[in-house]
Amino acid sequence: MKPDLVPSGEQSAAGLLEDWPPYDPVFDPIDRVFLPRADIATETLVAGLIELGWEVDDVTAYRTVRASPPPAETREAIKGGGFDAVLFTSSSTVRNLVGIAGKPHNVTVIACIGPATAKTAEEHGLRVDVMAPEPSVHKLAEALADFGLRRRAAAREAGDPVSRPSERRPGARRRRAT
Repeated sequence: MKPDLVPSGEQSAAGLLEDWPPYDPVFDPIDRVFLPRADIATETLVAGLIELGWEVDDVTAYRTVRASPPPAETREAIKGGGFDAVLFTSSSTVRNLVGIAGKPHNVTVIACIGPATAKTAEEHGLRVDVMAPEPSVHKLAEALADFGLRRRAAAREAGDPVSRPSERRPGARRRRAT
């Protein structure tokens, strides 16, 4: 499907409302908006559409539930710095990971898809190293790759060994890049 309207600025409910036209009974034969959304979505979009004069059918289309905890070895790798990076694609992924597995180790690179996700990560005590310039998984992956290239170049310039974040944790085996 091709969307008729996407936010031109901030990719959020508030951004969508900035571009959403007010209801006009002369030009709009339909005055209702069907809004299927998550159970944890804010009321921003519903309230904004009503304020613009639209009638809103607000329906909970899906529920966000916490996943089962990962196996013990995965939890230990998350908390112990066994992963080089963690990519968060929503605020709920931050809350859920921290809730089921604990905070990633401080050597782990934290990458977030956008400002709201980064804010949630920081509220959970995480340092955000990378944020996508646009909220897409593709842009997030590109931003992480660019971050890695800059970090590698800085290490080489400083004469430091180039290593993965997971190799910087205490007791980790060190390797030198070629």
